[in-house]
Amino acid sequence: MKFNLLLKQVKTIIDLYEKHAELSGERFNIFSIMSMESDEVRTHSAILAELLNPKGNHSLGSKPLELFVKQMPFFKEEFIVDFGSALCQKEVYVGVKDDVNLEGGRVDLIVSDKTGCRIVIENKIYAPEQQNQLERYYNKYSGAKILYLTLDGSESKQSFKNYERISYEYHILNWIEACAKEAFDKPMVREVLNQYAYLIRKLTNQSKNEEMSNEISQVIKENYLESLEIFRNFERVRNEIVSDAFEIILSRMSIQHKDEWKISFDINSIWSQNTSKVILVSIDSNSEVFFYLRYEYSSSKLFVGVVPKVLSSKKGKRSIQRQEIKFLRNDLITEFKERETELLEEVKNKFLQYIEENKDTKCVS
Repeated sequence: MKFNLLLKQVKTIIDLYEKHAELSGERFNIFSIMSMESDEVRTHSAILAELLNPKGNHSLGSKPLELFVKQMPFFKEEFIVDFGSALCQKEVYVGVKDDVNLEGGRVDLIVSDKTGCRIVIENKIYAPEQQNQLERYYNKYSGAKILYLTLDGSESKQSFKNYERISYEYHILNWIEACAKEAFDKPMVREVLNQYAYLIRKLTNQSKNEEMSNEISQVIKENYLESLEIFRNFERVRNEIVSDAFEIILSRMSIQHKDEWKISFDINSIWSQNTSKVILVSIDSNSEVFFYLRYEYSSSKLFVGVVPKVLSSKKGKRSIQRQEIKFLRNDLITEFKERETELLEEVKNKFLQYIEENKDTKCVS
């Protein structure tokens, strides 16, 4: 079949560039090695804050901040930053969180100059959005530009609209690559930025090799109708693979803890339709929380975490209402792409270990 020939062509290209990556050492990524890929505070906010700070140790002065302002389309000519006096701070505490008066919280990134706060950035990798978060920051810094940064430029789920969306996928990646070019005479800085750009491509599901991407694009153009048919069936097949894998994990957990825990296979009860697959575990009927194992389709990532139990009387069954969920924990386990027996066993064991270590978790107000 021509489908098989198409897939073999793509596999040959991927194998070639995988070999190239192995020989060149480009997969030696310090962020991946240290399991810091999705750490919003210690990885992403830290790097962004250092680059946006003209007094940072990158030795590029105000150039990264200038490039940032220049590359963002919503910064008009009348938006002026005094680069000579500018500073960038991360994790800035602005008071006790108050959702009645819409104030307080902890701001991820703030760029200020001698005139006051100029840019506020709310940085979201995988963590859920807090209620009234952007509006609280706007009330504190009404003269600043409020930026909502996500992997793909998603909108805030709150009703507040006085902000701008930016993405790692496009805005931050282009900015980091521009900064790397600016650091042409600073090899240590340049290579760190190149490694960070590699990480961003990985997190946003972009090809980490442009030449490989171009070759595959050419194959798709030459086999467009066949590629289209594969595309039409891909999501359904992926859903089936993930469902099968979760059923296997669930069955192994159920056998191991048959009489100890209430374990349920719950599809999309917390997250919106067709975005994830979830297993919920309740230690017992008196437990205040559910533990969850979640697969996120958009990122191929597996997460474990804790959410409080929220019960409602819908046909006498327990159900979780998204708007009432308060995430207590959300930790990355690994990246899941294939139904490998060893990986499924590893995921099951990590999930069980997570539950054991956090089984005394209490809901907090």
